[in-house]
Amino acid sequence: MSEGDVEISAIPEDQLQALVAAMADGLFAAFDALEEENYAEGPVAASVAAPVSAPVSASVAASRGGAPANPTAELAADEGAEETTLWRGRPYLTIGLHYELTSQRLRIFRGILGQRLEEIELVRVRDTKVKQHAGERALNVGDITIFSTDPTTPEIELSNVRNPMEVRELIRSATLEEKNRRGLYYREEM
Repeated sequence: MSEGDVEISAIPEDQLQALVAAMADGLFAAFDALEEENYAEGPVAASVAAPVSAPVSASVAASRGGAPANPTAELAADEGAEETTLWRGRPYLTIGLHYELTSQRLRIFRGILGQRLEEIELVRVRDTKVKQHAGERALNVGDITIFSTDPTTPEIELSNVRNPMEVRELIRSATLEEKNRRGLYYREEM
């Protein structure tokens, strides 16, 4: 209103600016409430949840004890594995974007009206990195960068995540659990 062609001379300029700011705040609060309403329908709260272990097959249990796993049995067991939601979150002060970590993949939902989905299978995750500057540390938010072997998204960033160290650790443990469940091992050549 204050920048448009509409002239409102009955309201002083400072009150007009306050009115526009209040309307903008109300609009963002309405979008935020709408997104929270849609977001709260899932089984996990927006805060960091305790890690949920997926059922472990007999071959994975045996492989943890040192016995070699049977990869074909793991692929067959993969079809029956139940995917559980471990964590949900959204960037601090952002609407139209939220993250979901399950026992098998990381999902990123973008959009308010339309929606775009990006996914990374946890078995493709190679490494993670957390970055926080002083202001973010004070608010306990930060950016988590995930490096993967996924050809479409080899590097993806989860921005302004609350409790970034806990979420990074949750991603790491879920990745290790999924790799163990499928019988995949990391080997570094020297």
